[in-house]
Amino acid sequence: MATRIVKLTGIGEWAKVFAENRDLLGYGGAYEGHGGGCTIDVILDEDNLMKLKASRSIKKGKPDIEGRGHTVKFLRKFATGKDWESGAPVVVKSDDSPWDYNSDGTIGNGSLVEVTLTVYDTRRPDIVGTRLDKVKVMELVEYVPDTGDAPPPVTDTKPVVEDEIMF
Repeated sequence: MATRIVKLTGIGEWAKVFAENRDLLGYGGAYEGHGGGCTIDVILDEDNLMKLKASRSIKKGKPDIEGRGHTVKFLRKFATGKDWESGAPVVVKSDDSPWDYNSDGTIGNGSLVEVTLTVYDTRRPDIVGTRLDKVKVMELVEYVPDTGDAPPPVTDTKPVVEDEIMF
């Protein structure tokens, strides 16, 4: 089975690439049997999308709603029973120093990232696996958590002047 290493650069969104913030369920519970999954959506430009396709990965993605390219979700299952493909991916800063979730925090939407993927053939000729192995944060956009606070409602009322006579 052939294995290919692919590096792609794009805009990272919804980065859940740490043990502490991984997706425990996945769509329809897809990751439950694996202790969750570390995922990141990456918006790829045309050149990076072509590199992904050239690797024979079956990942296709979908057009980004803001017109920035194609959004592709990459995954690494957390507990597969094999050390080399389990756990969180390696996450590093732009200078290749390790990212520390406790002090550096979460990766915010809009951060420029480079992902390293392993694309591999399987026993089934129609299925090619794609595994997230590394995330390098090239330019960080700070994560701002949603507080759930709604902005104050807008009212169309006119201020009442104290000395105004109402008829």
